[in-house]
Amino acid sequence: MENYLRTTLNKLAMNNYAELTLVIGNESCDLDSVVSALTYAAYLNWQYTQIKCKVCTKANRDDLVYKDDIFIPILNVDRQDYDLKTEVVYALKEQGIGKEMLVFRDDQDLKSLIIKSKKTSIILVDHHVLSKNDSYMAPHVTEAIDHRPLDSKDWKYSPDCRRTIELVGSCCSLVAQRVRDLSALVAKEGDFFKEFMTCADLLHSTIILDTVNFSKEVNKATPRDEEVMLYLESLLKYKDCESERKRKLDSLVAARSDVSSLNTAQLLRKDVKILGDVLVPSFPILTKHFLERPNALQAVSEALTRTGCSMALLLGMDLSGGLKRDGAAVSPENPTKSTQIVNFLENWINPELGLEVETAVGSGCLYFTQKNLSASRKQYMPALQEFVQI
Repeated sequence: MENYLRTTLNKLAMNNYAELTLVIGNESCDLDSVVSALTYAAYLNWQYTQIKCKVCTKANRDDLVYKDDIFIPILNVDRQDYDLKTEVVYALKEQGIGKEMLVFRDDQDLKSLIIKSKKTSIILVDHHVLSKNDSYMAPHVTEAIDHRPLDSKDWKYSPDCRRTIELVGSCCSLVAQRVRDLSALVAKEGDFFKEFMTCADLLHSTIILDTVNFSKEVNKATPRDEEVMLYLESLLKYKDCESERKRKLDSLVAARSDVSSLNTAQLLRKDVKILGDVLVPSFPILTKHFLERPNALQAVSEALTRTGCSMALLLGMDLSGGLKRDGAAVSPENPTKSTQIVNFLENWINPELGLEVETAVGSGCLYFTQKNLSASRKQYMPALQEFVQI
């Protein structure tokens, strides 16, 4: 894995490549997004090498004029914000993958990179709708792999764009299955993962975190997740799979929840999405505890100004002592908007979120608890999409 990443970085820096493929994760840059991008880009590079070796040999090509295609995983966040992704930093460091081996959103002018490349293909993982700022990428999108409901209204890609859209607990399950299916076409099934055991281990870890180790209470895992998990464990050959699953969950949850070094503004950037004019940060702590931080609402107001949003929907989660979820709607300039969105979410039925408004926390901030513990931010997004269009 390290050799692949360093070689790809060198070829990109030296402009020493023919065609370019970018594998881009979503803007939250969580572990699911990062591992999906890293694994699929590594697989496409491996597949390219397998096919290339069958049609040519090094002996009969001129290396002075011959250039390979490159496949680059893009972490969809600025380099300065990487350290905020504490569970990502932890998981990659465990595999010997350092920050210097990765490509971040602001490392390259992606628009210029696409223009100057001979041919560019873009693959979206863990999302399938481009942000407004990335709309220029649409003509180059050739594939999307995502575990959210299909947004057909914003599917603006070519008719032959391939899509893998399936509601599962983790996008990594879909990436692992896609790699498993494709690798069997160019080699023996499992050959890629045997060569890139780092990818198999990271996929395994991410599925455990996303499904909370197949927790019945969280209820996010599907038969697809279970099938992929058993397949990966057949390759990884742990002595005690159950103990390894528990160890991984405990360590990843601890890494994600360790926000002691982050100030309030950084915590708002740790895992955030924007939908319309709504800022949607997700915390690895309860929103109640975030709001108890000094100047929390001021930090939210500053984040809204910086991003051009008018309102924030804060979503919190805590796994210590049993899963808990809560949230708050914050609209400093227009307090009635907080009430409107909370009322809208209270009446949302697909799925019911089970919100119970507890108290107002300052002007324009409504705090609520959430009884539907299986509903993560992903389940809020369709409701928010409808709300912003009203």
